[in-house]
Amino acid sequence: MKRNLKFLLLSPFLMAILCEPENDICGVDNPESYIVNVENIAETYQQSETIWLNARTTSMLMDFCTEIQEPELITDAEVFIDGLFVLKLNNLSGLNAEVFNEAEVIYDIGEPYSFNSCSNAINYIPELTDDSEFYNYRLGISITTPGDYCIVNARNSYFNLDEENNANIFDSYNTLENRIRFQNCGNTYTRDGTDGFYFFSIN
Repeated sequence: MKRNLKFLLLSPFLMAILCEPENDICGVDNPESYIVNVENIAETYQQSETIWLNARTTSMLMDFCTEIQEPELITDAEVFIDGLFVLKLNNLSGLNAEVFNEAEVIYDIGEPYSFNSCSNAINYIPELTDDSEFYNYRLGISITTPGDYCIVNARNSYFNLDEENNANIFDSYNTLENRIRFQNCGNTYTRDGTDGFYFFSIN
């Protein structure tokens, strides 16, 4: 009798544990990284010459807020925001690059995006292709100040590794154990190695 009474007293707690729902994961999967292509690859560009970049990523992602168990078309372009830093290489103490904010940017496909917080990156929202299979962008960057430069990812992209990225330009600035280090809005950022970034000089 005491055993039965004990079970009756504990049963509400046991049922609560058994019936408690699991922590549901709700949200959209992260987009695939953009692979950025340089349309007019060169080691040296003339002042004001435009460097054209393009990239695309699939528009189909897993949406964990639905019961569908396969990728779905995501129509919110802000999910696919990306960005790039244009860096001027230098040999400052503890840093070997600085964010260059004087580049002129042409948005051919996609449009600029402005965050409420400080950001010196080139941030942009891509466009959905006509067949709705990809989000893509195309932009041009031109610089009038001579020097050596690098374009690195700010969010979720890297440059096409099958193409020449002019990494030899970085040799004379490689003072931090094969790292690119720079400051942005008071924070220090580090990018490892030279793969996945694009180096060039402006005459």
